Amino acid sequence: MAPHGKLNLIWFRDQEPAKRLCIRTGWIRAVTYLMVFVTLCAAGGLFAAYEFWRRGQEMQNERREVERRLSDTLLKLERLQNIEKLLQTSDANELSQLLAGMGLESTAAKAQGKPAKDSKDSSKDAARDAKDAKDAARNTPSERPAGFDLTSVMGKVDLGQVGVENFRARIEPKGLSYGFDLSNLMPQALSGNGQLLAVSREGNMVPLQTGKDDLGFNIQRFKQVAALAPIPQGLDPGTIFGVRLVLTNASGKTIFSETYPLAQTP
Repeated sequence: MAPHGKLNLIWFRDQEPAKRLCIRTGWIRAVTYLMVFVTLCAAGGLFAAYEFWRRGQEMQNERREVERRLSDTLLKLERLQNIEKLLQTSDANELSQLLAGMGLESTAAKAQGKPAKDSKDSSKDAARDAKDAKDAARNTPSERPAGFDLTSVMGKVDLGQVGVENFRARIEPKGLSYGFDLSNLMPQALSGNGQLLAVSREGNMVPLQTGKDDLGFNIQRFKQVAALAPIPQGLDPGTIFGVRLVLTNASGKTIFSETYPLAQTP
């Protein structure tokens, strides 16, 4: 090393004179510190890039979760609005017909016409009425006509793919008017078709002619249906008890089926 803090580098080559290079030690230290600084900056940049990427992924996952919850909340809100609309638009005749179809109207009328004295007497009366009803049902002969299948007429099929709410059906001079709110319960779009059948008081079912696009559906979330179906010739409107709605998916499989009583005109 030369005086004054210099470093001498001497190298030789064949048939060439020797060469000498003087370098200050400060420059060597500066280059060394610069390389260490650049290495630390590169490592810090890689770490910061990884952290930003990880936080970005977490934010995307949180955003998708919030969107899913928002979608579920909107669907529940639509159902609650449909229930509120049903409660606001349903009249006493529709509710009375629905209770009559379920066999609850006579029980409710008896309960309103005779006040209860005390819990003990009410329990005894209820037990006695139940026993009488059971004996009457045992002694009453079955009058079901041959070939009558109660399941096919009044049974319900629901695979949980669609929701049918606020169903309305009424006999009018021009035919049978009907309407309902159809909602998609699947995460993807759902398509299919539907059929409407008139159910007589004897248990017979007669297909009703509906429009091409009345009961066909291809929905992402919600659809309102309101249409008019003509009554087939030979079918007395007074003998119609209700209508049965049958919905099928694109492959023809039944995903929903239920019978609804008609709303009686005042």
